[in-house]
Amino acid sequence: MGRREQRREERRNLLLESAMEILAEGGVEALTIPRLAERMQASVGGLYRYFPSKEAIFVALQERAIDAFDALQEAAITRAERRAAEASPTIQSLARVIAAFHALLELATETPTQHALVDAFLSAPSPTLSDAQARDIEAYLTPVLERCARQLEAARQSGALSAADPMVRTHLLWAALHGLSHFRKRDRIQREPLRVSALAPALLEGLLVGWGASHEDVQSALIVAEVIR
Repeated sequence: MGRREQRREERRNLLLESAMEILAEGGVEALTIPRLAERMQASVGGLYRYFPSKEAIFVALQERAIDAFDALQEAAITRAERRAAEASPTIQSLARVIAAFHALLELATETPTQHALVDAFLSAPSPTLSDAQARDIEAYLTPVLERCARQLEAARQSGALSAADPMVRTHLLWAALHGLSHFRKRDRIQREPLRVSALAPALLEGLLVGWGASHEDVQSALIVAEVIR
C-alpha cells in the first residue's frame, strides 16, 4: 500500500470511528452526514471522498460490527471446548452450540453499539439500503451463521440432537435470542428470574430439549459454556 493509499485508509478508519461515537451517544437515528462532518471538522463534501453515501458508511459499520461478533463468538466456542475437554461428546457439542449462540447476548453487554448495528440489520435491513447493499451485509454475516449451523450439525452427529436442517435451527435460535436481547432494557425494573441473564438459559434449554437433547446434558453444557454458574 502506497503512502497516499495508507493516508486514505487512515482517514476512512477515523471517519468510521467518529460514526461509531455518534451511534454510541445517540443511536442509529443520530448518525447524519452533517453531524459526522462536524465531528470530524470536515466539509460534508469532503466525507464523500471516502464513502459515496450515508448508506455506504452504515454498511461499513455493520460489517465492522459483524467482525466484532465473529471474533467474540469464536473465542466463546474456544473457551467452551477447553472447559468441556473431559466431558462426554454430547455435552461437548451442546456446549459449543450454546457458546456460539449466547455470544449474541455477550455482544450486547460488552459492545452495545456494535450489537445495535447487528441488531439493526437482523431486525430489518434499512429500507434506505439498496438490495445490493443489503445482500453485501448478508454475505458478510453468512459465515457466522454457517459456523452456528456447523455446531448444530455436530451436535446432531454426536447424538445430542435429533435430525433437522441446521440452518433452519440456526435462524430460529438467532431469532429467539435476538428478541430476548431487547428485554435488557427492562432488566433494571424486573425481579431476577425475569431478567435476560435468567431467561437466556431457560430459552436455550427449552429449544435444545425440544430438539432432542436431554435436560441433564443441556444443564451440564450451560455450566461448561459459562451461561450459568
